[in-house]
Amino acid sequence: MLGPNLLAWSTSFFIKEAHDPAYVSWHQDATYWGLSAPDVLTAWVAFTDATVENGAMRMVPGSHAEQLEHRDTFAPHNLLSRGQEIAVDVDEARGVDILLRAGEMSLHHVRMVHGSPANRSDDRRIGFAIRYIPTYVRQIAGEGDSAMLVRGVDAFGHFALEPAPAADLDAQARAAYDRSYNGYRAAYAEQVALEKA
Repeated sequence: MLGPNLLAWSTSFFIKEAHDPAYVSWHQDATYWGLSAPDVLTAWVAFTDATVENGAMRMVPGSHAEQLEHRDTFAPHNLLSRGQEIAVDVDEARGVDILLRAGEMSLHHVRMVHGSPANRSDDRRIGFAIRYIPTYVRQIAGEGDSAMLVRGVDAFGHFALEPAPAADLDAQARAAYDRSYNGYRAAYAEQVALEKA
C-alpha cells in the first residue's frame, strides 16, 4: 500500500482497564504528527479481543479524504495527550465498530476519522498501534525524529535509522529507544507550538 521502501515510524499501546472511563475522541492522526505528507498507515493489533463492550475502535468509512479542524479539550479521561477532537459534528450513525479477535489487526489511514468509547466490560482491552511511512515522508515539526527501516532502502535519510536490538533489553537498544522517544516528543512539542502560533 505504501510502496517498496518502508519505515516503522512509531508504536504505542492503547490499554483500557476493565470499567475504565478512558476513551478516545473522534480525531484524525494527521492533525498533530507533523509529517510532510498524509502517507501514513496504522496497523492496530489486538492483543485482546476488541468488542463493543470493551471499547473497540470505531471509524467513519470514507472520512480520510480531507483534513478536518480539531481542538484541544484536555478532557481528563481522553487517552489522547491533549484531548484532541474534531471541531465539527461527526455523524455517530456513520461510525463502524472495528471488532477484532486477539491476534487480528485493522489498518487505517492517517486522516481516517476514528475514536473509541470507554471499556464497560470486566476485562482489559489492549491494542498495539504500529505506524508505517514511506521513506520519502519527512518530519517538518522538528529535528531528531527516528524510525526503523523495515523494507527496501532509505534513499532520503529524513529520519535517523534505529538499529534492530541484539537481544531483549539490550543496553544499546534501550539507549537507542531513549534517543528515539526524546526525538519524537521534541517533534511533537514543536508541532503543538506551530499549531498555536
